[in-house]
Amino acid sequence: MEDIKFVDISNMEWDGYIEKIEGSTFNYTADKINFDVEYAENIIANESRIFLIDNQPVAAIVVYVEENSKKENTISWAGNYCMAPLISREYSYKMQEKYMEKILVYIEELAKKYNCKEILLKYDPLANASQDKKIYNYNCLLKQRYFDRSSLTQIIDLRQEEKELFSEIRKGHKSDIKKGNYTIEFFDKENITEAIIKEYRRIYECDAGMVTRNSEMAHHYLKFVQDGNGIVGIAKKNKENVAVVIVTCYKDTAYYSSYAELTEQLNGIPVGHMLQWNTILMLKQRGIQFYEIGEQVFGKNHYNNPDRKLINISSFKRGFGGYTVPFFRGIKMLEG
Repeated sequence: MEDIKFVDISNMEWDGYIEKIEGSTFNYTADKINFDVEYAENIIANESRIFLIDNQPVAAIVVYVEENSKKENTISWAGNYCMAPLISREYSYKMQEKYMEKILVYIEELAKKYNCKEILLKYDPLANASQDKKIYNYNCLLKQRYFDRSSLTQIIDLRQEEKELFSEIRKGHKSDIKKGNYTIEFFDKENITEAIIKEYRRIYECDAGMVTRNSEMAHHYLKFVQDGNGIVGIAKKNKENVAVVIVTCYKDTAYYSSYAELTEQLNGIPVGHMLQWNTILMLKQRGIQFYEIGEQVFGKNHYNNPDRKLINISSFKRGFGGYTVPFFRGIKMLEG
């Protein structure tokens, strides 16, 4: 296989290759990679690559080398997980497994080149949203002796009729959707402006009580939307903006990316439920088939101890229906 580094070609060329890989998602696009590199302040090398056979893309990796707080190199992103290899479905299951194994070995060789102490990888659940892609139906990393660090996430199947989608929503959520007295407006590549993104940042920082790394990266959200890879939704109360949601989109999939609200201006009437429901309807109208609404945590396990807030957020997201799927992740410790 031939390989081409992300840093050696234009963003347009990269995205042209990604577009041709069946099952590709937003997480492998140039927009997301550029966001990642600016967000993670300790990246020392971007080794993301496309793999080709006869000049046709068969796989892609998003790999960053960064220095951790111990001054050790790792393959990771902001101390967390890089995306695991994306393998095209155009090949037989046997060939997909072969390419997956070969590319995971390739990543390990890159790690050794940079004297990395560990590799952290995760699979994108939307690469297997319908749960029919066999190569992603189990944690392939375990075959390469990674430690399992898998989690769960929630996906909503937007191919259902609106009535069916609403019937899956939790009773309390339905009540809050119906009593919400907010005006919702969405912005895409046709009507997005820099002012809308500035408003997102204002609301986000008011909600957080400070400037955050996420709000500092707001200019990337503008680029996402301008490129057709994102949508911004704003809720108004008496003509005042009180909540904002950002969703990233690619092909027929979408991710719930960011949300903030001005709680003190809501007068006790929740806005998030109504804004999320309208987002679901808007995505469905635009032809999105699968919407990942967020990671699911239920309690403590041997490698994670989530706080009550995170557990409650998971429950809130699960209240919009859908189905819970594996979020495969793994860590490999390297000798030396």
